[in-house]
Amino acid sequence: MGMKRKTISLLIIATALVMLVSCTDVQSKRKVSFRIPQHPWEGVSGKRLWYTLRWTDGEAVNAIHIPQDERSVTLKVLPGRTVLAVAYPLSDMAPFGAAITPEDGKADVLMTQEDGTLVDMLIDMDSKVLGMLNYGLIRNKMLKKTNDIRKIEDVSVIRDIQNGMLSESSFKVSSCFDVGPFALSNGIWESEFIRDPSIVASDGMSNSVSLPVGVFRYLNTEDDMVLVLIVDRDGNIYSYQKRLGI
Repeated sequence: MGMKRKTISLLIIATALVMLVSCTDVQSKRKVSFRIPQHPWEGVSGKRLWYTLRWTDGEAVNAIHIPQDERSVTLKVLPGRTVLAVAYPLSDMAPFGAAITPEDGKADVLMTQEDGTLVDMLIDMDSKVLGMLNYGLIRNKMLKKTNDIRKIEDVSVIRDIQNGMLSESSFKVSSCFDVGPFALSNGIWESEFIRDPSIVASDGMSNSVSLPVGVFRYLNTEDDMVLVLIVDRDGNIYSYQKRLGI
């Protein structure tokens, strides 16, 4: 009985408002502004990025384009349920994210890359499950395991949330892998992640970096080139380069 109660507390916010969502009138939606901070690449390149914003809205996941000259969007969201929002630079890069829960009265929310990792992991799950999700508690559980949510294995988390079996053992931390050194044109390659250091290349060779499983991008502003590094679960490393194109 104790484990069952613990599992439920991780998934469902204890409020009767959740049961009233289906009866909520459109006019009673609350307004929340989601703000996107400056991207690391904007600071070094002087170029502004555009975004694709996705957010949960009842049974649907909506999407809109955010132009380069905008950094805030106000959405009307349903009260009484958790709302997830995630903003992808240039449509598919590492996103910024945020979540609003029923007991959260904020009307202005600053998105972060940390929340972007978690929201991106969750947003395509069953909408009924997401609407009742205790997002803050899940986030805190992850941060107690590691200060880098990117290291949390998504498979066990998603599976256990969907099955109503989320527990401490659901949060598995993956290893980091050494990447590099490798041949690169000289210069500073700026990471898309605020928390990650740059890659510095001189005499045609780079330093090595330590990365978890995922996709990681680095911009060389002098060449307007992006290095894309892909790290799989077995520690295999794949890389290619492309133009930034904005």
